[in-house]
Formats: sequence, structure tokens, C-alpha cells
Amino acid sequence: MSKPLESPGSAAFGWAGVGLGLACLMALALGIRSLGFEFVFVGDEVVFPPADAQYHLRRAFYTFANFPAVLLFDPYINYPGGASVPWAPLFDFVLGSVARLLADTPRGFEQVAAWAGPACGALTLIPVYWAGSLLGSRSVGFAAALCYACLPIGVAYSRVGNPDHHSAVAMLGAWLLLACLGLLEADAGQRRVRGWGGLLGAAQLLLLLTWHGSLLYLGLANFLLIAVGIIRGGQRVLVAQAAAAGACSLLLVPGVLFSPEPLGGWFSSIALSWLHVLATGAVAVVATALWLSEWRLPEGGILRRGLVAAGTGAVGVCGAMLVPEVRDGLEPAFQFLFQTDGVGAVTGEQRPLFAPAAGVAGANPVRSWGWLVYTIPFAPAAVFGLAGSRGGGRPTGASAILLGSWGLFFALLTLGQRRYGNDFAPAFALFFGVAAIGVVRVLSGRIRGPFLRAAARAAGVVVLLVVLLWPVLIAVYGPRARSSLAALEADRAPSWAATRSVAATLSGFMADVRALTPETGAYLSPGPPPAYGVIAHANLGHAIQYGARRATATDPFWWYIGRKNWDASLAFLEARTEARALGWADVLAGRYLITTSQEAPWSVAGQLHAHDGRATGSRPGLTRFRLLGESLPGGAGVSEIFRPQSAAGVAYKLFQIVPGARAVIEALPGETVEVSLDLRSNRGRVFGYAARAVADESGEAVLRLPYSTDRAAFSETPRRTQAAGPYRVKRNDGIERLWVPESAVLAGAEVRVPGR
Repeated sequence: MSKPLESPGSAAFGWAGVGLGLACLMALALGIRSLGFEFVFVGDEVVFPPADAQYHLRRAFYTFANFPAVLLFDPYINYPGGASVPWAPLFDFVLGSVARLLADTPRGFEQVAAWAGPACGALTLIPVYWAGSLLGSRSVGFAAALCYACLPIGVAYSRVGNPDHHSAVAMLGAWLLLACLGLLEADAGQRRVRGWGGLLGAAQLLLLLTWHGSLLYLGLANFLLIAVGIIRGGQRVLVAQAAAAGACSLLLVPGVLFSPEPLGGWFSSIALSWLHVLATGAVAVVATALWLSEWRLPEGGILRRGLVAAGTGAVGVCGAMLVPEVRDGLEPAFQFLFQTDGVGAVTGEQRPLFAPAAGVAGANPVRSWGWLVYTIPFAPAAVFGLAGSRGGGRPTGASAILLGSWGLFFALLTLGQRRYGNDFAPAFALFFGVAAIGVVRVLSGRIRGPFLRAAARAAGVVVLLVVLLWPVLIAVYGPRARSSLAALEADRAPSWAATRSVAATLSGFMADVRALTPETGAYLSPGPPPAYGVIAHANLGHAIQYGARRATATDPFWWYIGRKNWDASLAFLEARTEARALGWADVLAGRYLITTSQEAPWSVAGQLHAHDGRATGSRPGLTRFRLLGESLPGGAGVSEIFRPQSAAGVAYKLFQIVPGARAVIEALPGETVEVSLDLRSNRGRVFGYAARAVADESGEAVLRLPYSTDRAAFSETPRRTQAAGPYRVKRNDGIERLWVPESAVLAGAEVRVPGR
């Protein structure tokens, strides 16, 4: 039997001390997560990173504006047609509801949303501390909470300005782990078992309503609890587990019953569905069968209990697999987990932790874990040594084995996909707490006096954590802290880096897109679907849906929400001819196009972004696209998240697809007629448009002109690309002026230049 780390009764803390200590650590967690706030609160704007956070904002803002409504079907995704939102609704509903309590304007909503991640990160310290104190002592709890407060991987997912559900998932996962550990306390009375069982059920339900992938957590937690039940027996824990799973299953029924059909079908694994009801119900059945077996024959032994659990589970699994809808619903989950879905291979956070990723910002695992990254494969061993320890009458064997197994599972997932480090972080913090207290306990064994010894141990834990996180302190936290402190100076204007960051550039451009395009319906209330869509790379989809309030065919939901529109959007971006691109634009009902600096140079999108559609080499000029606006020069594009580079030119451009005025210019048969126009973009960049055509046998040269020269038509549109004057028409060795009204460009009407 191993020696206990520390007797819980010897801790030099009362409950007031615990509360004060946790408050200090939560303040530390908030402080670390607030570093870099100057890149979020830029002047009068609140800017957010691209991808998932933007759609959480779109959905939470819907609840903010229409409380207590929840957006379950969104016509702004998978446009045209719309789709059921694949995410579970709880995180966005709570975010919108809290913002409604604290704010009454869209700007106030964004200010509240910016702090959602840090709030979840700080609150996670409560279950982490509690689990540590159950496992070893209050000192272990504080050491674990300190580690989690500072752990870079957890900070990355819960930083200010990143309202993503993964911070809430880590928090709820920590509560679920705590519930499992609490249930395994052998000295827990009936009332305490009921309390832990209630927490187990609540954590499972909240996880399922927060993240559709929570079956990963629930499957692991219930498997480990049943395994302990098989090995150890005990009816009270099994009853609590069965009741928790059964209640969870029943409470999910109304939500699934009154929701639109989930993506992937009614038994989908990528959206809240009947599969989740079935899975939690199956856990209740297996736990109940095991309890009945234990009740009828308490001395049945491990073999009997194992056969009962395995038999009941096998019958359920085989029965479910006979249903084609269940098999089809599970397939996307396994494709995602094993990266066979075509998405994982190109998603940075789904790469193996130690995979080479040259040129990818933050890809170095040491930046996400410090030197602790090299302990990940061995970290679960820190608690397996407690399997037979006792302290103060408190057994830790079963709970230590459960925690070690839990941590081993998520450690393996983290090694395979770095994104799971966020889910592993609470358990890893507990491993650190156990190991760190064990080390400093040995080193401080000869120090006399409980208070002096406690102080020495606390200092030792801090020093140990600082050493292990030193690379992060030097490369990440230190520079961020200096930048944030400088930003607190009075009357200090936002820095160039803040105004040209990826988030700020994208936010400013999306505001321009909204101003330069007509408003569309059904954004915050039921009504006719949007009249048009915006075509763009999928990585920009959620930013367009929230920042510009416009519909898109593709977004970071990838092809899961609609293969047809996904394929059509890719085909448009890869089109080499204008006619082919226009054909795909009709399929997508797209009137506008956003291009990036990463477009393929041989594509129509690439020609538009690099040359504004002008003729280049043997490629003719484009006649149906006109530039409306572009992002700030020097601003960083989304692509720089993955491959940092010096920002040259502009990151984004917005084009409108128009019929174009049909210019008919009379000239000599066979004569080449040239038309040119000087333009000034919304950012002041001067560029030109030029086209040419050869007069036919009847003496007419026909061209499509996408730009109008009618400035009065744009007097109410701020910062729009405009013509500097009339078109110049060159023919017969002479130059004439041509004024083209906006109405002709939009209607494809004819404008004629008669012969001399």
C-alpha cells in the first residue's frame, strides 16, 4: 500500500481559505486569457477570429434579438436551400441570454460575447480543484487548478474574443469527470451518492446540449463506471448511473422530437438526434441489468457481472446495427475521428500533435504545452500509483484508476489530433497536481511547522510550473503581456498590428460587404429566404453570415450541410472561363463574390483578385464582374493563420456579378475598338478597366461594360469603387467619351456609340 500524498485534514485551509484561493486562481486564469485584448477591442470595434466563433455569434445574436427563440434551421447556410444547424443549441442560447441580461445593443452583445471563453476557462477551475481534493488533498486541488489556469492549450481555446463552444465543453467535461470520481468514493452515503448521481446526469445532459460530439465523453465515462461496477460491485453507484443516464435520455426526447431533421438523418452522429437518446438509454439499460444482477446475487463475482454487462451491451449494439439509419448515422463520426472525411487532412487542429507543420503559426506543440508536452504519453501514470493509497479514511484506488484511464484515453486522442488537448487539459492538470505535490512533499519533508511547510510546497509547485512552461512564458505570455500593458496607456491609439490583424481585417471588410450589398430578409425573423448569396471560400463563410449578414453556399461546416452547394462552390472557384463561372453562379444564386489572395492564378477568381478582371496575356478580360470594394491594404488574410507571410496588396475583394451594359459601337468592319475607364476603389487605389472588340461585317463592335459612370447612383453608398470619369472609346484613330448609366449595367441594356 502506497503512502498518502497528504491527509486532507492536515490542510492549512478552511473553507474561507479555499474560496479565497480559488478566487485568486480564477483571477489569474482570467488575466492570462485576457492577454491580447487590444486585438479584440480595437478602437470602437469588437473583432472576432474567423471560423466557428463567428457562427456562434450569429446564432447567439438570434437569441439575443428574439429571446427565448433558438435558431435551429438557418436559411443563411447552405444557400440556396438552407440547412438545420448541426451544433447543439445550449452554448449559443446561454450566450445570447446572458448578453440580453447585460446589454441592450449589438455592440454590447459583442462585448459580452468576447468574454465567454475566459469565463468558461475560469469556472473550469472549480471542478478541477474539487476533483483534486477528492483524489488527494486540497493541495492537490490547488496545484491542479493552478496548472489549468496557466496551461496554454486550455488558454488557446478560451481566450478573450473567442466565443467558441469548446471552452464550455472542457468545463462541462471537468464536471463530468468530477461526478465520476465522486461516485466512486466508497465512504459516500446514500444521500451523497444521489448528489453525485444528479451531477452525473446534469453534466451528461448539458454536454449533449452543448456539443454533438459529447458521446465521446459519455461513452468513456459510462464505460469506466460500468467497468468499476463489474470489478468492484456495489449497487448504489449502479443505481445512480442508471438513473442519470435514463433521465438524460428522457429529457433529450422533447428536444429531438420538436427539432427539424438533423443533418445526417434522425440518427445522425454529427448533430443532436435520436442516436443520442438511444445511446443514453442503452447505458441506463446496461447499468440497470448489472444492478439487478448484483441485487439478486450480491456475491456473483466479477465473471458473472462481466457476462451480464457484456451480454446486455452486445444485444443492444447488435440490435442497433441492424437498423440502416443507425449505421449510416455513425459513419461520419468514425470518418471524423480517423480523418477519412476529407476534412481532417486539411484542418490544422486535427493534425497529430508532433506532426511536422512547417510554416503553420502556433503549430509547435511546445507553444501549446511548454515542456509539459513531452510528459503527455506518461502523465496518466502519475495517478495509477494511488490505486491502493488511503488517507484520512478516504480510499483513492477506484477513482485513481478511473482518472488514469480517462486521461490515457484523451492523451492518445491528443497525440493523434492536437485539438483534443483542450479536452485532455482538465485531467492533465490533475496529473500535474498529483505529481507536483508528490515531488514537493518529498523535498519539503524536513521543514518544520505546518504553515512553513505548506508555504514551501506552494512555492515549489509554482517554481516547477514556471520551469515547465518557460518556453511559453518567453515566446507567448511575455510578449502578449507587454503589448496589453502598453495598450492600457491613456489615449493610446490601436497599433498597426491590431488594426491589420486577421480578425480586424476580416471584421472591417465584412462591415464593408454589408454596406455595399442590399439587405436580405429572414436574418433575425421568419420570412422569405435571402434573395441572393455570396460566393466565397468556405473559410470565410461564417464571417459572411455574421459580420456581413449575408447567405453563403459554403462555410466551415464543410460539405456536411450540403454536398451539392459545396461542389458547386468549389467548381465556381476553380472555373477557368467566365462563362463557366457564371453558370455555377446561377446554380448558387450568387450575385456577389469575395476573392482572396490565395485564389488559383489560372482561375476566374484568381484573375479577378490579382488583376481586377483585366485581360492578361492570352486571357480575355472579364466583362460580368465589377469591383465594389476591397479590404485595407496590408491587412492580414485568413490564409496567414496557416502560412504566415508579409501582407502584400489586399487580402479580400468584393465583386458584383452584373449583366453589364451592352455597348454597341459603330466602326469600320474589321476595325478594333478599344474601351478604357479609370476607376478608384473604396480604399483609394487607382486602377483601370479595358476591353476591346472587333467590328463585324455590319460595322458594329459589341462589348459588355460592367462599370457605370453614374456617380449620382452611389451618393448614398459609402466608400464604393467608382469611375473617375467617362469611358474612353478609341476608334478611327480618335477618342470619344461614353457615359454609361447604372440602370444599363444592371439591366444589360444597350448603349450605342454612333459612327461619326
